[in-house]
Amino acid sequence: MVTNKFRNFLLILLSGVSLISCNEEDKKCSDEFVVSYQRMGDSFEALYKPRSGSFDLKNLGESIDLFLADHKDITCTYNGSKLNPTTEVQAMRGALPKLKRKDIESFLKVFPKVIYGEDNREEVSNSPIAYQAWASGTMAQISQDEWDSNFNFTSKSYGDQFSLCPGERFYNELSVSRCSGFLVAPDIVVTAGHCVQNENDCANFKWVLDFKDGATKTSAEKVFSCENIISRDLNDENSLDYAVLRLDRPVTGRKFFRIRTSGVVSKGAGLVLIGHPSGLSTKVAAGAIVRSSSADHYFETNTDSFGGNSGSAVINAETGVVEGILVRGDSDFDIVDGPDGNRCRVERVCANDGCQGEEVTKMTSIKGIPLIADPTAIKKGFYKDKNFPTSKEGLPLEFFTYSYGGHSLGGLKFLDRCGVHFYQDGNPELWENFFSGACSDDQGVDQVINTFGNLFYL
Repeated sequence: MVTNKFRNFLLILLSGVSLISCNEEDKKCSDEFVVSYQRMGDSFEALYKPRSGSFDLKNLGESIDLFLADHKDITCTYNGSKLNPTTEVQAMRGALPKLKRKDIESFLKVFPKVIYGEDNREEVSNSPIAYQAWASGTMAQISQDEWDSNFNFTSKSYGDQFSLCPGERFYNELSVSRCSGFLVAPDIVVTAGHCVQNENDCANFKWVLDFKDGATKTSAEKVFSCENIISRDLNDENSLDYAVLRLDRPVTGRKFFRIRTSGVVSKGAGLVLIGHPSGLSTKVAAGAIVRSSSADHYFETNTDSFGGNSGSAVINAETGVVEGILVRGDSDFDIVDGPDGNRCRVERVCANDGCQGEEVTKMTSIKGIPLIADPTAIKKGFYKDKNFPTSKEGLPLEFFTYSYGGHSLGGLKFLDRCGVHFYQDGNPELWENFFSGACSDDQGVDQVINTFGNLFYL
């Protein structure tokens, strides 16, 4: 027989349990939980592809570790569903390599992101003529799984890929590319080190020209393979992050970038960023400045950049010289309540002098970039190693040549005399510049070589 006192105790106890359960079910997932949860899903989707690489594997492992560090054993409600993913997350983590905590912390800085002040991103066709020329020397890193047999892109839209709120800029444009890069020679592209971490990454991703103005397809002649990694560094201790790659063939019919080879870009210098924010077609973003250049291997800026801009050229607005490679920065998005009541993402906006800022690897810290039409390399090829192709165009005897974009530079040494000349292919007898004289006259030889170089640099 149950006494009234005991019955009342049971009622209180049961009501307490119900209250606890109700409160648990009604506990709304925090914004931080949702971001971390969605990041794991995005990372898994990126990894679950035939040509995913070590970068994608590392991305998933780090996103899981971040979640377990901050949200382990939490139960909460998101979009009407009760979430408690810890057991499943731990099971997936157990199948992946272990990562150190310092690697996790550095991951937070890997991707360049966020809008500072006004959103300055614009399509290539809407940008100034000079910027359009610069954009012609940029490339997109894309998996060949992103197009069909006719080179039509099969990727998701930017809005769907990132769960954006309706009304965000470029919502319906395709999100195709993985990283950005730019030409520093006919067959050499520079990008971020975390975009190409090994030869598998080199082999598994293509480099595509003219992915711009909302393009929905490409073509075979604009798709290039990574032949090999010339040089690369990704170092948490000194913050270096770059890769120099050789393409499977030279890019023809366009110029490439000059790069800073000495000195330091000044604080306050104007900058232009060109690349592929969030995998979109090429966007030109002017209006940024150098915030600080005091660090040894990188400088800080306020470019309007996102994940996918990794590897983008950061260009001096006044000189057109590439100052560095965009490599990391603040977070891309904030999560808000959308107009339909569901949570969605909006692009993060900061004051021009606010937030963390974006970090750019200095070009002066990058090794392995050959200088096209560099007098030392050209003269060595022409006059010492004899390692350049030969030609007889416009001369009765064979000479050594360096050709690019419909023009050729020729040279030959005899005794202590050196000859060098510059001409347009198809008009070998119409020399545009030349020198013939003592090999010790470096100024005369270099002047012809530099004329050639000036023609092809952006």
